[in-house]
Amino acid sequence: MGNTLYDGTITVVQAILNTLSHILRQAEQLPNANALLDARLYTDMYPLTDQVRLATQFSENLVARLTAREPVTFPGKPTTFSECHERIETVLKTLNEADKNVVNQQGDIVGTMKVGPEATIEIGGAAYAHTIALPNIYFHLATTYGILRKEGNFLNLAIVKHAAGRRGAEMLAIP
Repeated sequence: MGNTLYDGTITVVQAILNTLSHILRQAEQLPNANALLDARLYTDMYPLTDQVRLATQFSENLVARLTAREPVTFPGKPTTFSECHERIETVLKTLNEADKNVVNQQGDIVGTMKVGPEATIEIGGAAYAHTIALPNIYFHLATTYGILRKEGNFLNLAIVKHAAGRRGAEMLAIP
């Protein structure tokens, strides 16, 4: 049996969020850890805490769409490493509870999605996953890593690879 929608979405997002959590755990150990929470790649970009907020909200939106329920909208944004981890764990729990059969049935089901304050589009579950949700989740993981590197923190890539697992490392293209 080939890869299913579940395999290409839920398991991928689990690997991404586990990697994000591991990167944050490494960052917490650094002497400048608290300053990192507000660090940005560039002045007009979101800080690290917002990268976590957006990665987890896109992940929640994806699992909601693929399990035919309304997404939970998290209040505010995390402001501490502990709150970042709590948000990630909440979404991982939801991902772990996703029914594989339900997810696999949502690929061609078209739904309405907001794209901005007044516009909507009609899009299938698989198309939403692969053209909107996953690219955004990857982006916010990569931006989190980029922020930490920009701040002079050289995270251990071997540990990141281990956190993602073998399959996750392959999906994240980590050699």
